Amino acid sequence: MKVFSWSDVVSDAKPSGFTFGTGSALTIGGFDGPHKGHCCLFDKVLEYKKNNAGMRAGVITFSKSPRSFKDHGRFSGDLTTPRMKCDFLEAYGFDFCIMIDFSYDFSKIKGNDFLDMIRKFCSMQFLTVGSDFRCGHNLDTGVAELSDYMTSNGLEFRVLDAVLAGNQRISSSLIRKTVSEGLIDYANELLGHRYCIDVSSFFWTFLKKGLESQDSSLVSSLFIADRSGTQIMPPSGSYTVSVTFAGEDSCGCPGFYEDCCGMLYVEPDFLRLEVPLERECTSLSVEKIFFIS
Repeated sequence: MKVFSWSDVVSDAKPSGFTFGTGSALTIGGFDGPHKGHCCLFDKVLEYKKNNAGMRAGVITFSKSPRSFKDHGRFSGDLTTPRMKCDFLEAYGFDFCIMIDFSYDFSKIKGNDFLDMIRKFCSMQFLTVGSDFRCGHNLDTGVAELSDYMTSNGLEFRVLDAVLAGNQRISSSLIRKTVSEGLIDYANELLGHRYCIDVSSFFWTFLKKGLESQDSSLVSSLFIADRSGTQIMPPSGSYTVSVTFAGEDSCGCPGFYEDCCGMLYVEPDFLRLEVPLERECTSLSVEKIFFIS
């Protein structure tokens, strides 16, 4: 998947070796999660691509939730990092992503001007958004204005209703609340996948506990890290997790070692991770932690 910045859009910097074919099908949003409601939009974009030969499927999103810019100190944290979001979108089947660093200057762009720049850059032919979508300076462009813009330019537009869990609308805000309250099972249900913390940038200290299980090949190992990053953590307590490690195999080739189950102990100032591993851990780094329950 090709990732563009807003600077690429503004400068109309077309990449070598990548074309937008017959045009692009898009969706726009913060997509913090991403969750089941977002996936309905993603499915609509990919369906349009499938039915229109040569079409490219793309997502326009943000490196951090615009809410963190607007709400300042009241924002509780992110559900995903930019790297995790890009990994999710690539695995979902998208061809490209425009990742925007939300800023004061960006917030001053009028909705129609934003759409003009996007349309010019990637030859937008189709757009789908949620029914509560708004963009542009002072949120001047909602679904009615979007519909007028797309129709007047001969482009296709679809608005999707909110996805509900029971009688509640699935939203990133709701999932942030459930994670911060430690309701991991409910958060996983709303997301449609396990909540994950990207811990690749954390500084982990490795300690071998020396405790062997009944299978003597499995040694209980302990990793400790200071809490850092912008993602929401559940409350202090113990959580069943699966862990992705990065390291080298016996031939010295880098790779990933996934789905090693263990326990994560969340403390106010640090994280403690206990996992059974069959190999020496000093050459491994902790990459991602998935909350099972």
